[in-house]
Amino acid sequence: MTSNPEREPIPDPSSTKDKQPGLGTVVKEWGRIGCIGFGGPPTHIALLRVLCVEKRKWLSEQEFEDAIAACNLLPGPASTQLAIFTAWRVRGRAGALAGGAAFIVPGLVVILALAALFLAGSPPTWVRGAGAGAGAAVAAVAVHAGAGLVPAGWRRAATTSRVPGQHRSGWR
Repeated sequence: MTSNPEREPIPDPSSTKDKQPGLGTVVKEWGRIGCIGFGGPPTHIALLRVLCVEKRKWLSEQEFEDAIAACNLLPGPASTQLAIFTAWRVRGRAGALAGGAAFIVPGLVVILALAALFLAGSPPTWVRGAGAGAGAAVAAVAVHAGAGLVPAGWRRAATTSRVPGQHRSGWR
């Protein structure tokens, strides 16, 4: 495996104690994203980028982009996997468990409540109206969040070498 001087190795989360937030911070921040992240994966990814890269600088932009790429290759919900990965990077195993649960539980509770409401019979008119409005809003939020992710990928693509024989990751 060759080493690329432009790329920093991924540090062990337990070795970054000075930058490491408490578990309460992880639960609060990932739970907040789980609560306000309506718009699907593009919104979740955009909110995680703002938190982990831009606002708190817990991860580098390149590491975040690499994590998105890796999560997109895995089967399953990429934004949930990214949330768990970023929580692991900033707080280790306990962070992954706490952050993952805090990210997943709000959406689960909302879905279960809506399912109970709709399966119980005819939902009230205001609920049907709110659902129709939310459907339109979610699409707009997802498009806006997705458009916000494009520039970061383009910046990285412009600076990434695509010369044969030069492997950024060291893998052949």
